[in-house]
Amino acid sequence: MPYSFIYDLTRIPQGVIKQLFTLAYGARLHKLLGGQAKRFVKAFKIDEATGLNLVDAIALVEDLIEVQVANSIQRDKFERAERKALLLPHCARSCMDKQCMADFKADVPNYECKGCRGSCLINKATALGKAKGYDVYVIPGGACAERILKDKEYDGVVGVACGMELKMGLGLLKKLGIPGQGIFLTKNGCSNTSLNLQNLARTL
Repeated sequence: MPYSFIYDLTRIPQGVIKQLFTLAYGARLHKLLGGQAKRFVKAFKIDEATGLNLVDAIALVEDLIEVQVANSIQRDKFERAERKALLLPHCARSCMDKQCMADFKADVPNYECKGCRGSCLINKATALGKAKGYDVYVIPGGACAERILKDKEYDGVVGVACGMELKMGLGLLKKLGIPGQGIFLTKNGCSNTSLNLQNLARTL
């Protein structure tokens, strides 16, 4: 797990997060200094809402803003892309054991969702992506993403992960010259993670 802490953004109203992005981008606070970030976290009571200590809450807010700014900058190029991939984290599967019917494909390192559980977030996200014409990959880590993207020729990529993983992914996409969009997991961890399907649908 890239972060040393577990966060849960579902404790923060979506309106607050949108306001956070708007204010930060408008004030060019994506280059936050420690003191500014601390004031920002305290103003929105992010540490209290998430139960994180101040240092971790600041790191989370900085990553949220950095990813959102990158999304805004790359959005036009991304929308013009024709062949797109959706990378989903395998930790958001409803079951991480043999109850999950997904097959792991070693040649193209990803779990192939079989749609075995209607309530599974990965099943729903996979269906959203395929309906929009995306190639969908359910992957266990960033190394798999690099291998997939180097072997395939994509014009655009959407990735769902925690902030640190997304920032690493943005670096990879920059190196490969592919415009991308990052979607924060609403809850991180090694299992039982979650994502906002409405945000995913809007991004796709």
